[in-house]
Amino acid sequence: MKNYFLIFIMLVILPYFLAAQGTSISSTGANPDNSSMLDIISTTKGLLFPRMTTAQRDGIAAPANSLFIFNTTTQCFEAFSTSTSQWHSLNCLGCQLPGAFIATAATSVTGTSFSANWNASAGATTYYLDVSTSSTFASFVTGFNNLPVGNVITYNVTGLPCGGTYYYRVRANNVCGTSSNSNPITVVVGSCDCATPQVWMAANMNTGTQVTQATTQAAGQKWCYNNVVANCTTYGGLYQWASAMNLPSTANSTLQGGAWQTCDPCGSGGIQGICPAGYHIPTDLEWSRYEYCIENNIAPTGNTTLATFQTTSGSWRGSTIAGVGPGAKMKVTSSNSPAWDGTNTSGFSALPTGYISSSTSFDMGTYTYFRTTTEFDASNAWYRSLCIGFIGSFRNKNSKTNGFSVRCLQN
Repeated sequence: MKNYFLIFIMLVILPYFLAAQGTSISSTGANPDNSSMLDIISTTKGLLFPRMTTAQRDGIAAPANSLFIFNTTTQCFEAFSTSTSQWHSLNCLGCQLPGAFIATAATSVTGTSFSANWNASAGATTYYLDVSTSSTFASFVTGFNNLPVGNVITYNVTGLPCGGTYYYRVRANNVCGTSSNSNPITVVVGSCDCATPQVWMAANMNTGTQVTQATTQAAGQKWCYNNVVANCTTYGGLYQWASAMNLPSTANSTLQGGAWQTCDPCGSGGIQGICPAGYHIPTDLEWSRYEYCIENNIAPTGNTTLATFQTTSGSWRGSTIAGVGPGAKMKVTSSNSPAWDGTNTSGFSALPTGYISSSTSFDMGTYTYFRTTTEFDASNAWYRSLCIGFIGSFRNKNSKTNGFSVRCLQN
């Protein structure tokens, strides 16, 4: 009977008592302090945390936040942070972590790049750089997540889209470990430089095999307005989105995706499609920058912002003053053959080509519609339009299956 009572005490009452009072590991039999869940008491022995190499540490699957170890490779006590997904050195034996430092303002800011700067950290042998479009660094610009940049205090961040806001931070590192993050720095990059003009082909594309308007285009095919070959000769071919992109016809209703949809400038990263080597079909953003630049840099000038050209849709964009807006500056003049009502001060020489929809041709002599590579959704893509009597330009989305003109932009 006594044995059963002892087992009851050990299995039921003692664990409850220990959970309520905390646990003591002691060579003296002392009770744990009331504020402690675990109280280790000794004057002759110490406490050893798990000891492992860097490789062994990195083999831990999904480490918990604040998981603590001693790294025998770096001789540092380290804890894991789930907010940064990194191990951080808390203290090291026989060496010292990099000293405190701050990130400083960016310099050499352009439309697509900037120089990230910071003060030197005492004892650092390299630095790690993060660049994000989020002030909380919830995501990172491709290639700039914990990027080792060497023992430098400035680094050029390049290849960014124009007109965005970015954030950067750095960490210092040496054999003892990595410091905590520096203060974040905000950088606003401007619009792309209009002083370096975009170079467009002088005329609309007219490549590919003609098929009738009632035929869905495959790659390498085109339509001519009213099925008249002479119209292709004068105005260029009219292309469905997929055939312009040199994709199978089934891609007219398939969302393609890809960073090329938002590049500006695209350079060789753009989609060549039916354009010749060294050229690509412009993105929605590249079209916007062109319209912005010709309004604001070709006399007489206006003051429409780049953001207005980039984000306004379903209405005419740009100045409404005669000769100022991009539509007027892109359209050919009344003395051209065929004629239109523009000034053509940009040299773009847009013609009133019309378009094709549902096997029918529309609006030759009145409108023109230009393709962009940028999709709105699986069935629609962004386009540009100019019209007789309008000084501005029109931005909207439309079915990929319609036949629009293609004008190529140099890489």
